[in-house]
Amino acid sequence: MPDKKRLFLVDGMSNIFRAFYAIRGLSNSKGMPTNAIYGFTVMLRRLVTVYKPDYLGVALDTPEPTFRHEQFAAYKAHRPEMPTDMVSQLPYMDRVCEVLRVPMIKLPRYEADDIMGTLARKAAAAGLQAVIVTNDKDLCQLVRDPDITILRVDSKLGEIFLDEAGVKTKLGVRPDQVVDWLGLMGDAVDGIPGAPGIGEKGAIGLLEQFSHIEDALAGWEQVKKKTYRESLRDNAEQIRMSRELARVEVNAPIELDLAALVLEPPDVGKAYALFSELEFGQLTREFAAGAKDMPPVAAAATQPEAEVRYHTFSTVEQLRKFVKALYNADRFAFALSEAKGEDGKPQLAGVAFSLAAQTADYFDLAACDDRDEAVKLLREAFDNGLIEKATHDWKRALHLFAPLGITPEGVNDDTLLQAYVLDPEREKYELPGLLGQYSSARVAPNADAAAAQNADLTGRVCDLLNAKIAEEKLEKVYREIDLPVVPILYDMESAGFRVDPAALKDISQFMDGELERLTQQVYQLAGREFNIGSPTQLGDIFEELNFEVSQRTKTGKISTSRDVLDELAEKYELPRLVIEHREIIKLKGTYVDALPSLIDPADGRVHTTLNQTVAATGRLSSTDPNLQNIPIRTELGRRIRRAFIPADGCVLLSADYSQIELRLLAHVTHDPVMLEAFRTGEDIHTRTAREVFGAQTPEELKEKRRVAKIVNFGIAYVIGAFGLAQRVGISRAEAKRVIEDYYATYKGVKRFMDEFPEQARQENNVVRSIYGRLRRIPDLSNRNGNLRARAEREAVNMPMQGSASDIVKLAMIQTAEALRRAKLSALMILQVHDELVFEVPEAEVEQTSSVVKAAMEGAAQLDVPLVVEIGVGKNWMDAKP
Repeated sequence: MPDKKRLFLVDGMSNIFRAFYAIRGLSNSKGMPTNAIYGFTVMLRRLVTVYKPDYLGVALDTPEPTFRHEQFAAYKAHRPEMPTDMVSQLPYMDRVCEVLRVPMIKLPRYEADDIMGTLARKAAAAGLQAVIVTNDKDLCQLVRDPDITILRVDSKLGEIFLDEAGVKTKLGVRPDQVVDWLGLMGDAVDGIPGAPGIGEKGAIGLLEQFSHIEDALAGWEQVKKKTYRESLRDNAEQIRMSRELARVEVNAPIELDLAALVLEPPDVGKAYALFSELEFGQLTREFAAGAKDMPPVAAAATQPEAEVRYHTFSTVEQLRKFVKALYNADRFAFALSEAKGEDGKPQLAGVAFSLAAQTADYFDLAACDDRDEAVKLLREAFDNGLIEKATHDWKRALHLFAPLGITPEGVNDDTLLQAYVLDPEREKYELPGLLGQYSSARVAPNADAAAAQNADLTGRVCDLLNAKIAEEKLEKVYREIDLPVVPILYDMESAGFRVDPAALKDISQFMDGELERLTQQVYQLAGREFNIGSPTQLGDIFEELNFEVSQRTKTGKISTSRDVLDELAEKYELPRLVIEHREIIKLKGTYVDALPSLIDPADGRVHTTLNQTVAATGRLSSTDPNLQNIPIRTELGRRIRRAFIPADGCVLLSADYSQIELRLLAHVTHDPVMLEAFRTGEDIHTRTAREVFGAQTPEELKEKRRVAKIVNFGIAYVIGAFGLAQRVGISRAEAKRVIEDYYATYKGVKRFMDEFPEQARQENNVVRSIYGRLRRIPDLSNRNGNLRARAEREAVNMPMQGSASDIVKLAMIQTAEALRRAKLSALMILQVHDELVFEVPEAEVEQTSSVVKAAMEGAAQLDVPLVVEIGVGKNWMDAKP
C-alpha cells in the first residue's frame, strides 16, 4: 500500500562490487583507488534523496565462517581473491556509513543475505514495505510477499523495482522457484555444485515442467533430455544440498529494531572531512558547511584533483625504448592523429599510447627524425598480437595504418562499437561524453593533446563499457558480431566497386532529355512556365488549378510534400509528372553526375564508407557515396546499377537472402501456418493468396499473389488499414478486412503483435533481436496515443529487422572465412540490406557460388530454413537473382 512506511535494506557487498567494476580509473592525488567508495557513496545518497526511506540499513558480511561452511566445506572455497584495489577501499565503507549516519547491520555466522531476508520478513509482518537494494539474483527468492520488493540499481536504465511478476520476467522463474533454480544450476563462484550438466536455461525448462525440485527428482524419467534425466537420477542428494546452500535464512537470530534504523541527517563536519580526504569534489562542495568545524590546517590540506600526465616525443631512439617497454605490458589503448597528404587523402601523423589511467605518450611521426625506421618500430608494436589493444574506431585505424604496411593484431576492444551496442540511438559517441555518462569523472576535450587524451580516455572508458556490456548481456552482439565484422568492412571499403564512367555519361544525357520532356509537359498542363523545383511556385500552380488537397502549410498554402503529391497523383496528371521529375533530379544529382568525381583515379573504383554505428536496428549504412539507396524497381535505377561492373576477367555475384524478415517473423511468432509454409518450401505469398484471399485457380493465384506479397511484408512492419489501402489501391474498409482475415489465418502473428509491446514495457521499454541486440523505445510508455502506437510498431519490428541485420553480419564473417579456407580469390565488395555482392574471377564462379550459398544459409539456425538466391552477371543489375 502506498501509505505504508518503507524499510530499505542495502546489500552492502553487492553494491560495493558493482561500484568497483562499473567505475574505473578513479583515484585521488595520492594514487589511492576510490572508485568503489565513490560509487557506493553516490548510491546511498541517491537512495536517501530520491526515495526518502523511513528506515534504512546496510547489511554486511562478517569475516567469520558461516553456518553454510559448517554444512559444506567447499562453500565459497574457490572464490577468486578480491582485487587488491578493492580490498584497500573496504575500510572506508564503514566510514562512509558513519558520516552519512546510515546504520550498518552485521551478524556473525550469517551472511548479509540472511540478515536482509530475516528483517524483510519481519518488516512485512509488522505492516511495513521492505525494499532490498541489490543486483544479486539470489535475493529474488524473498519476493514472495507483496510487501517485499527488489530494487536493482542500474546506471543506464535507472532503478528497477522487481515484484513477483518482475522477477519472473527477469529470471524466467517465479520467486518461489528461485531457490530450486539455483539448486539445479549451481553457482561456481560460491562453490554450490548444483546438478551436473544442467545450466541456467536447463534449470528454467525443468521448473517449467515440474515446478519444483522434488517434483523433478521424483519424475526424472519423464525428462526428455538424456543428460538432464541422468543428472537428476544420479545426484539427488547433491541437488538438495545445493538448494539448501542457496536458500536465504529468514529466521536468523536478529531483531527488527526500527528505532535503530530511523534515517538521520548526515554528520556534515565528518562528511566534509572524509570527502575532502577522498577528493570527491561534488560531495565536498555538498557538505561545504562542515568546513567551519575543520581545523584550519586540515581544511587547507585538501588536495586538488589529480592532473593527467601526457608526454610527447618524436625521435626514433625514444620510440625504440618506448616500444621495448611496451612488451612488458599486457595491454594498451591507442589513438591516432591524421593530416592531409599531398594527394589530398588522410595520412597518419602520430600515435598515442596509454598504459594507465590519466597517462598517455604521443609519438609525433610527422616530426620524426627517421620516418622509415619509426614505421618499422610501430609495425613491430602493433603486429604483436600477444599485447591486447583498445581503440576508438578500429576501422578508421586500419585505413590510416594500411599505407604504412601496419595491420594491428590483438585489437580486443573498440570503444566506439561498445558505446553503440549499449546505446544505439545515441547521435555522438565522443570519448569525453562517454566517460561522463558511465562514471563520475568529468573532462573537457583537450584540443592541444587530442590524440593523447583520446588514448587515455579509450583505456578508461573501455573497462567501464565492458562491465556494462556484461551487465546488459550484450557480449554476443559485441564480441561475435559487431567487433569481428570490422576488418571485413575495412576490406570491402578498400576493395571498392568499379564504375563505368562512359555508361554514366550516357545515362546523364538520357536524363537531360527526359527532364526536358517532363518540363514541357508540366508547363503545358500548368498553363505557364514556373520553377518546378520551387515548393511555393508549385503550390501556387495547384491553387490556380483548384486541386483538392487534405494538407496545407501553416500559412495556408497547399503542401507539396511527397505524401500530398502521391495523393494528388491519383487524381491529376501534373503531380504525377512532378514526382517523376523530382526522382530524375535526385538520381541525377546523387549518382549519375556525382559518381564520376568519386571514382579513385588510381583504380577506377568508388569506395563507399560502411557505417556500423548509425542505424538503431544494427543495420549497416553506406555513405560517400550511398550505394544502398539506388532503386531497383525503376528503369532509371536499373540503368544506374548496370554502370557498376567487375574487374577484367571477373563477374559480379549477388547473394540475396530470400524473405529473411518473413522467415524471422515465423521464427519469432511460432505461427504454425507460416512455419509449415517455410519448412515445406512453399511460396509464402502464394500461401497467403490462398489462405487469406481465397485464390484457387492459377489465374486467381497469379492475380492475388501480388497483393499477398504487399500484405505479408506490410504486416511485418505493422502496417495499418490506411497504409495498406494506399499500397494496394483498395478502400480502407477493404484493407481493414484483409488485415483481419490475415490475422485470422496467422493467429500466432496476431498474438505476437498484441503481446510483445506489453512485454517490452515490462522490460523497461527495451526490445531485443534474437541475438540480444537491444533497442530502447521510451515512447512505448508515452501517454500520447499516436507516439505510443508508433513506438509499438517499432518494437514489434525490432526482433525481425534487428535479427536480420545480425544474421547478415554473421554471414559476412562466416563467408569471408569460408572463402579464405577454400583459397578462393573472390572479393566481397558491398552489402545492401539482405544482399552481399562479390567480384569473382570467371574461373571460380561455380565454386564460389557453392561456398557463399552454404556459408550464408548456415549463418543462423532458425525454426525455418534460410534460403539464399545466387545471381551472376557482367554488371550489378544483371547479377541480381
